[in-house]
Amino acid sequence: MRYYEFTNESIEPITEGGKSSGIRYNSEVGMLAGFMGVDVSTFDPKNPERTMDPDMLHEPERVYKDIKNLLAPNYDPVVFAKWASIGIRYQAAMIDPINMTDTTVTAYGWAGGSNKSDAGAVDISFIGCSITGVSIKAEGGITLANLTPKSLGLETERGIDTFSKYATIEFNDMKQAIFADVLDEAEAQPDQAIAPKDIAYSITYLPLTNTFKCTGKQTVNWSREKILASITTGAKWQRVFGDWFQANWATKKGYAKPLFSKIAVEFERIIEKHLRESGKLSSMLRFAEDPYFYASSTGLYLVPAIDTVDDLIIKRLRYGAPDGTSQLFIAEIGRPDSDNVAELDIYMRYANGMFACYPTARVQNLKNPEYIAWEKLV
Repeated sequence: MRYYEFTNESIEPITEGGKSSGIRYNSEVGMLAGFMGVDVSTFDPKNPERTMDPDMLHEPERVYKDIKNLLAPNYDPVVFAKWASIGIRYQAAMIDPINMTDTTVTAYGWAGGSNKSDAGAVDISFIGCSITGVSIKAEGGITLANLTPKSLGLETERGIDTFSKYATIEFNDMKQAIFADVLDEAEAQPDQAIAPKDIAYSITYLPLTNTFKCTGKQTVNWSREKILASITTGAKWQRVFGDWFQANWATKKGYAKPLFSKIAVEFERIIEKHLRESGKLSSMLRFAEDPYFYASSTGLYLVPAIDTVDDLIIKRLRYGAPDGTSQLFIAEIGRPDSDNVAELDIYMRYANGMFACYPTARVQNLKNPEYIAWEKLV
């Protein structure tokens, strides 16, 4: 059997707030409800079995359980209804690509809370169809993957920040200047907690002991000398210093200029060389063995199978010169016989607090995906 509803309504961008988990579960189950023809006015996330036909679901009892555990505590009926509407609209655009395959959709699955880190992993699966399902991005542009620096060809060393690995002197000079400023500011306000961004991460100068108490996921109470002697490695207690630097970036960015100037040249050369030679470009671009749909609030794409795009190459990688602590590199990707390119942002960033963690890489904001064979359907 085939479960489809047809409509010619246009797609409108949706702006949503709140927790990312709430947006994720409302968008995914909302789209699933749209595919299944569920009347959203009667849908109850605590009792999904009342309105979601088990014959239309793969492993229905697991899907019901995940909806109760994951969606119900985050349920937003307005967001849910919007994504159900998007599901109905996008379903019409999926008809032709699915008709071109040898099989049809016999049931729908939902990934729920499972880890979907593999390239091409879908949120809603199409059982019985060679197009494996839909990967949903509820917010912003096209986000492809979270990577490790190593996956971009950058060497990593346990206990050493990736930026420090390639520019040790410049990195330590930057941290020394930042830490000294924060300690001076704290000392000028004795017994007062300074929290630049989040009250959970603060520093307090304690005049009775002439020490500085840094609080957060790790707490230390150390002398100025001991703190400044600890800058060569990162630690959770150092987050307050990273928060302070990001909060004061406009006036203190000069501390990072020597570091980022050196990193820009080194990383540009290394990342481009690695992506040219490693053969990992197609998987980084979220191609998988089988085709699937990629859906956001602003568009729907058909992503072809990886064996149809094995000739993609990186044509150029350039430094994006971002105004902040994240480092941006822009990759231009296309086919050897064409001058048209898709652009991809590669960010090196501190995902869980500057100095408290080490940089990770995020691949996002894919522009002109049609030049790497993504077919825009809506």
